[in-house]
Amino acid sequence: MKCSGKDSGNAAVISRFESKVAENVRCCFAALGRPIESCVSIGAAVSGGADSVSLLAALKSVLPPEIQIKAVTVNHGMRPPEETCGDADFVEAFCAELGVRCVRYDIARGAVFALARKLKTSAEAAARKIRYEQFYSFMKAENVPFVCLAHTKSDQVETLVMRFLQGSSSLSGIPQVRDSFIRPLLNISRAEVESYLAARGISFRTDSTNFDTSVLRNRIRRTVVPLLDREFPGWQNAVCALAEKSRRSEAAVSALAEEALLQLDVKSSEGQYSFDEKKFRALPEAVRMKIAFEGIAHAGPEARIPYSFAADVFLNGRAGRTAECGGIEVRFLDGRIFIQKKQKIATETGFFVIIETEGIYQAGIMQAEAVSSGGSMTIRVDSAEITLENVRFPFVFRSRQPGDAVRTADGSLRSASKILDDWKAGELRDMIPFIQNISAEKDSPAQEICCIWGSLFGFKDWIVRDLK
Repeated sequence: MKCSGKDSGNAAVISRFESKVAENVRCCFAALGRPIESCVSIGAAVSGGADSVSLLAALKSVLPPEIQIKAVTVNHGMRPPEETCGDADFVEAFCAELGVRCVRYDIARGAVFALARKLKTSAEAAARKIRYEQFYSFMKAENVPFVCLAHTKSDQVETLVMRFLQGSSSLSGIPQVRDSFIRPLLNISRAEVESYLAARGISFRTDSTNFDTSVLRNRIRRTVVPLLDREFPGWQNAVCALAEKSRRSEAAVSALAEEALLQLDVKSSEGQYSFDEKKFRALPEAVRMKIAFEGIAHAGPEARIPYSFAADVFLNGRAGRTAECGGIEVRFLDGRIFIQKKQKIATETGFFVIIETEGIYQAGIMQAEAVSSGGSMTIRVDSAEITLENVRFPFVFRSRQPGDAVRTADGSLRSASKILDDWKAGELRDMIPFIQNISAEKDSPAQEICCIWGSLFGFKDWIVRDLK
């Protein structure tokens, strides 16, 4: 029996598509440093759209039968129930038809939008965060080491155009392999996906939000890409080649940055990242920017930090000794650069730590070291130090508080705020340490402020010499 032209054409489309997927899967596993035969199970994220449906169908055809495929679908609850639940129902039915186990996660309606408000981000970004959390839960529960995602070449091109228009610091695009996620369709276009599904007679779902042109990606997909396709044939291949070159360059810069970090005396805690300024200034600009953005990411910005801001702060010196953007602030202090989450209210701009024994303690952006010797207490911050009498463990190292007062030479009290005003402390008034005795020993007056350490920032010191 001879095949019709249509049948042979469909067979060629199917064979070409599945061969590409099989080769891409092998490449992904090679990048992971392991043969595909070593994998017992693999996951596939399936939304019901054309891309993910084609991925699952192709994986089922090309993977060795001893590798168990498990699908995961996430119902975000963002669209009307008939759409979102319909998508998840479709995925479950399609998986049953293929004989693939399907794990479904239904997110409570409104949860995505509530998270977006909390994080002050877009609904799309919040949905992505929730989706990946479910993927990790799926991998753990199902003992799946890797999950295949259905990003295509078209997604890659749209992402690169979007990042270019947003002035992103990276044009490396979507990686084929990252952590536990692999993308076997990343060199396959959306048109190839739809041709494959048509050739196999497989239906798919269409997300109505794909037509919402208020979303930047959709505007790029429906306006910019068709224009460039029409006016500049071959531009997509050029953009993808640029992404590959950028990815290699960024990998080299990342390696140099990792090596440099070992020399920068990096200190980090929740919401804060600091390193040596002089050594940082000696690094190549690309490495400096890589380290700066790592510090920014560690601090946890509330919004995207523009490259221009980071360049002004870390390369050009145009921002001065303090700068803030997107919920983070940068300070240049005592030979170190501090990147930290910007505090929201006055009581959070300060610091408070009880120092109970000798050692190093984190106090805001500072690290204070306490050493007791010969009846006195020496406190060090970076290269500065102060030695005080009549201070015993435990004591408090903190910033000012409302109502603070210190004793004068005649035993009367003076407002600490007035002292800081006299010093013209300005924006540093909440950085100047107050040292307060809380020891219960009889020769250490409890709850008294014994020092305002102004010299740490170039002011005078207010030291109460005798608190007995």
